[in-house]
Amino acid sequence: MKAQSLHSGQNDSPNIYAIGESLIDIIFRDDDTVTAKPGGSMLNACISLGRLGHHVHFLTEFGNDKAGDRIAAFLDVNQVTSEFSIRHEGHKTTLALAWLDKSGNASYSFYQDMPETAPEIRLPDFKPGDILLFGSHYSIRKRNRSNIGKLLNTARDAGAIILYDPNVRPSKFRDTPDSREQIFNMIDKSDIVKGSDEDFAFLYHDNRQSGILSLSERQDQLFFLTSGRNGVEVVFRGKSTHHDIPEIVPVSTIGAGDNFNVGIIDAIISGKYTKPWNPESLHAMARKGIELSKEVCLRTENYIARR
Repeated sequence: MKAQSLHSGQNDSPNIYAIGESLIDIIFRDDDTVTAKPGGSMLNACISLGRLGHHVHFLTEFGNDKAGDRIAAFLDVNQVTSEFSIRHEGHKTTLALAWLDKSGNASYSFYQDMPETAPEIRLPDFKPGDILLFGSHYSIRKRNRSNIGKLLNTARDAGAIILYDPNVRPSKFRDTPDSREQIFNMIDKSDIVKGSDEDFAFLYHDNRQSGILSLSERQDQLFFLTSGRNGVEVVFRGKSTHHDIPEIVPVSTIGAGDNFNVGIIDAIISGKYTKPWNPESLHAMARKGIELSKEVCLRTENYIARR
């Protein structure tokens, strides 16, 4: 089956839009500071996508302070367009303190000073084949739900491809029926869902594999389940395929999942793939996701190296 083309008859590449928080990651190992860099799940992905030469637009919020100045400059130098972003006067940019263990995995503490009421975002002019990336705790918070809902509906109506990464962190997430309902509503509206084994274990308890298989068969959605050194499961139309990952000694796993999302998006655009997904596209997305995740795990930065 031949892959279908995005933006048929057009020369312009798809636009990528992402929504999420921006912050400064301060990373520690053995109580020593390793580095301090702009971070946040969606920011990490946007920087890597910009370094790959894609057209990236970031919908985000951060303070009008020196930390915010650093984020703004960092987005600009990495070719990430921030015309949809909002800077809050009188508020401080979020800080995330991350402590790395011997395996490069992080535990976090967050310090936030964002307004309690979310500002109304300006909606992009989506076109068929454009890509919307969203997820993490930002998309679950009640203050952001109206904006997220409008953005998803606008993207779906325009024929954009929607990629959702739940990225449920226990340190930030309150498990309530309301928050679970929000997550499943966002899954329902997405074309692709990428999550870790911890994400899906949380959502489906001990039945994560059967739950994902059932959902993918019923709604024709594509799922990626990442399990660290145990590899990646790609689930589509009720069938699962496994992809091994190379053996590495990670420096830091911060940004690994974010850059798996980058690999999915890069493969879609580079291969000109769109729905309905075919075996070639599934393999390409998994392969590129693994490649970019591996690269980031061998770095102290949360994004791929400059090309």
